[in-house]
Amino acid sequence: MADARTQVRRLQEAIEAGADPAALVEAINEAQATRAAAQAELDSSPDPAAIGEAEVYAMVDSFGDVGSVLKEAKPESLGRLYENLSIGLKYEPHARTVEATIAPRVVSVRVRGATCALTTRLQLPETA
Repeated sequence: MADARTQVRRLQEAIEAGADPAALVEAINEAQATRAAAQAELDSSPDPAAIGEAEVYAMVDSFGDVGSVLKEAKPESLGRLYENLSIGLKYEPHARTVEATIAPRVVSVRVRGATCALTTRLQLPETA
């Protein structure tokens, strides 16, 4: 979409700069058709933020028995869980904090679309 808009704008600027409009008719028509096709694709694509209740339950079920995994507390089990949940953990030893980040959903339909990541910082207790 952005490429098509840029192309139309460049052609309009060329006409404003003195180029013969008749010579650019075909290029303008192609750029406008490309822009219209891209807009139609965007308009017909589902809302990336819309997620149904059934999808949420299916995602949770795909993680398996989360409670058992957490009770086991084996690094490899927790690693798989964090990977499935798209959780990133960053330990800051000097500040004694852990920063957890999760990007709940990745949408590749709209390349320039917004992204969403949730981050929290946990202060670790002092050791005795």
